[in-house]
Amino acid sequence: MALPRILLASLLHETNSFNRILTPLENFKGRFLLLNENDVRSKLTSSGTEMGGFLNACDTYSWHAEIAFAAAAGPSGPMVETDFSQLKTRLIEAASTKPDGVLLALHGAMITEKSDDPEGDIACALRAIIGPEVPMVITLDMHANLSPRLVEAADALCIYETYPHVDQAQTAERAAAILNDLLTRPKNGKRLSKSIIMRPSMLDAADHGRTFPAGPMNIILERMNELKSEYNLLSAGITIGFPWADTERTGTAVVLYAEQDADIDLHIPAYELCNLLWKSHTETQLRFTSIEDAIADALTPEMVDKPLILADFADNPAGGAYGDSPNLLRAMIDANLKNAAYASICDPEVVRQAQAAGMGAVIDVALGGKYAPEITPPLFLTVEVIRYHDGKILFNGPVLQGVTIDMGECVLLKHNDIEIIVSSRALAITDIEQFRAFGVEPSKKSVVTLKSRNHHRAAFEPIARKVMLVDAGGIASMQLDKIPYQNLKRPIWPLDHLSNPNTAITILEFCHDD
Repeated sequence: MALPRILLASLLHETNSFNRILTPLENFKGRFLLLNENDVRSKLTSSGTEMGGFLNACDTYSWHAEIAFAAAAGPSGPMVETDFSQLKTRLIEAASTKPDGVLLALHGAMITEKSDDPEGDIACALRAIIGPEVPMVITLDMHANLSPRLVEAADALCIYETYPHVDQAQTAERAAAILNDLLTRPKNGKRLSKSIIMRPSMLDAADHGRTFPAGPMNIILERMNELKSEYNLLSAGITIGFPWADTERTGTAVVLYAEQDADIDLHIPAYELCNLLWKSHTETQLRFTSIEDAIADALTPEMVDKPLILADFADNPAGGAYGDSPNLLRAMIDANLKNAAYASICDPEVVRQAQAAGMGAVIDVALGGKYAPEITPPLFLTVEVIRYHDGKILFNGPVLQGVTIDMGECVLLKHNDIEIIVSSRALAITDIEQFRAFGVEPSKKSVVTLKSRNHHRAAFEPIARKVMLVDAGGIASMQLDKIPYQNLKRPIWPLDHLSNPNTAITILEFCHDD
C-alpha cells in the first residue's frame, strides 16, 4: 500500500506597509531560501521551524513528504510581485501532482507590491488545484492579519500560541495531527470542516500577544483551549494582528473550525474569546520608556552583576522597520555609558567603509539614518574597526533554534567603551550568538541594547537584571495614532473610541459546501 503523499511548503514574510523598500527574493536568504528538497531536509530537519515540525510529523505518521520549498524572510517592506509569483507558481506546479494532503506554513501578514492578500491568493489557488476532498491545514503566526479567503480555503488553521515565538515546530505538529485525523475521514466530495471568523475592532490586543513574561494572552489562550475541548473543535486560534500593515483586515481575530456535520454554534465560544480580547485592551501598552528615562536607568548604579537590556523596538526589524536608527545609540554615547554593547545597525555602506579601512583602523562614519532621516537621522562618529564577520550565525534559540541566519557582511566597531555591531541586512536580535559571534559576551556587559521587542526575551531575559522597551523612534512604534493609515476598516481601537467591540464586530462563516 502506497504511503500518503503530503505536499509541504513554507512561505513566511511579515510586511510593514510603511517600509519604503521592496523585499526581493534575495532577501529571504537572511533567514532561509531553500528551493529543493535536499536543501530543505539538510538545513531544517530537527530545526525549531514549521518545516522541521512537518518533517518530523511525516516520520511519525509514515507519510511521503513532497517538499515544494521553504522560504522565510525577516519582516520588511512589500515583496516584489514577480518574486512572489515565482514561488506561487512553483507551489501550484507541485500541487498539480494531486497529493493526498497539504501542510502549508504561512505568516498571515504578508503583502506584495500588487496584493494585500497574497496568502489568500495562494490558498485559493491551491484549493482550486487539489479540489474539495484533499485536506489542507495551514499554520500562521500569532501576528497574522487574518484573511477570510485563507480561512475559507483551509480545512483548518493552526496559530502560534507563544510570543516570543518558540512553538513554530510544535504548531506544525498540531497541524499535522489535524491533517492525520482528516485523512481518515471518508471522502464524499465535500469539504471536511466549517469555520467562523469573529473580528473585534481592535488594532492590537493582549499586550501584543506576549506570553513571556506571562500576560493577558496567557489567560485568553488557556480559555481558548478549554473551549476547544468543550466544543470538540478541530482547531481554535487567536491572531493579535500586525498593526504596521495598512489593510482592511488588519487587527485581531478569533478563528474556530469544527467538523462539517457537527451540531455546534460556533458563535458562542467565538463571542466569549472576543470579549476576553476586548478586556485585554486595558493591559495593552501603547506608550513606552523614553530615551531619557532609559539612559537615566542605565546610569543608575546597580549592585546586580547582570546587564540592563534596552530593546530599541520602534526600529525593530521584526516589526518590518529599517533597523538603521542610531537614536538610542546617540544617547548612549552622549551619556558616556561604560561597558556597553549595541546590536545592530543596518548600514552596508559603513560595513564596506570599515572593511576597506582594515582592522584596527580609526575612521569617521555617518552611521545609520539612511532610510528615514526625518525621524532617525545619521550619527556622525569616530570609531575603531575591531572585527569582521560574514554574518552567518547558527542560532541556539529558543527562537529559530537550529537555523543559520545571514545578517550579511558585518563589522564590529568601537567608540569609547561601547561596542557596535553593524550589519548589511536588517534582522532583529533574538539570539545571544548574534553577540558572541563577534567576541562580545552580553552577560558581562553593564548595558546591552538590541533591536527587538519581545522575541529577545527568550534568550536574553535569563541573563538580564532588567529589560526595558524603549521607543526611540522608528516605523514600528506603538504610537499607532501617529501612523498614516489609509485602508483600515474603521472604527477601530485605539484610533477610535469604542466602549465594546460588539459595536463594530465582524463575523464571517464558511460551511465549505463545495
